[in-house]
Amino acid sequence: MTTKAAAAVATAYVRTRTTVALRLLAFAASLAAAVVVVTNRQDRWGITVTFKMFAVWEAFVAINFACAAYALLTAVYAKKLASKHWLHHMDQFSVNLQAASTAGAGAIGSVAMWGNEASGWFAVCRFYRLYCDRGAVSLALAFVALAALAVATGLSRFPAHDTQAVVDHPDD
Repeated sequence: MTTKAAAAVATAYVRTRTTVALRLLAFAASLAAAVVVVTNRQDRWGITVTFKMFAVWEAFVAINFACAAYALLTAVYAKKLASKHWLHHMDQFSVNLQAASTAGAGAIGSVAMWGNEASGWFAVCRFYRLYCDRGAVSLALAFVALAALAVATGLSRFPAHDTQAVVDHPDD
């Protein structure tokens, strides 16, 4: 094996390991974000606040579960999927879904935290602090998942060259 072939094999190995690690990080962060929101509830003055009260949090949970499943499946089959051109498009789709759900939940969280006097929305987080703090943790986890998926998407845009071709034809 020539030096060029050995370098290509080493590069492909590192890229695959990096992609798998990023996708597993996205899986863990997305799953944790969804679980934190699903288990988040607070009772005060006879009012129980859960994620089912807000459609944006329901969408956030559904999308985080979907992104977690996607990240895990693509991590498991990363070596087989590395040369597939459609992978990058699916990665972009999952990143956009994750970004949209995180932005929507963040917008509602912002109104809950600081209110909006012009529209008559009052800041409720001073009354439901525990609920809001857990929501903030889930948003931070979702941002970690988004960042990991975004970097994995960048890696899938330019897949490593076919190392077998370099080994078979080192002079090309």
